Amino acid sequence: MIRTGYEVVAYSAETIVFLFLGIGIFSLNHPFQDLSWGLLLTSLFNVNIARALNVTIVSFIANKYRSQDLKLTREKQFVVWFSGLRGAMAYALALQSATDLKIGPLILIDTLFLSLFTILIQGSALHPVLNRCDVR
Repeated sequence: MIRTGYEVVAYSAETIVFLFLGIGIFSLNHPFQDLSWGLLLTSLFNVNIARALNVTIVSFIANKYRSQDLKLTREKQFVVWFSGLRGAMAYALALQSATDLKIGPLILIDTLFLSLFTILIQGSALHPVLNRCDVR
């Protein structure tokens, strides 16, 4: 009973975040003329490198204190890296920066791009990645 309640709350929260992301793309006045491919690609590269370092370091520390059957293998670490970066918290912070900072609207567009890229591209490719890495 409690588990079902948690699942309902989690699903509802996830739906609200995706609803905000979708509305944010079309309802806000974005300065697209200031946006460059260099910013988008550099942001995507840096975020993925930072996530890879984070997953690698935390997995190394966790594996030191785990038994052999609970250690995170390289395949599982790759899946953790690949399946992350959905952007709910980043989107909330970017919305705040859009009003607080001069460069805030550009941060918001970049964050929307990163969130949509990880949701649509990486999220769509997750099932084949899970099968290829044999992670269940």
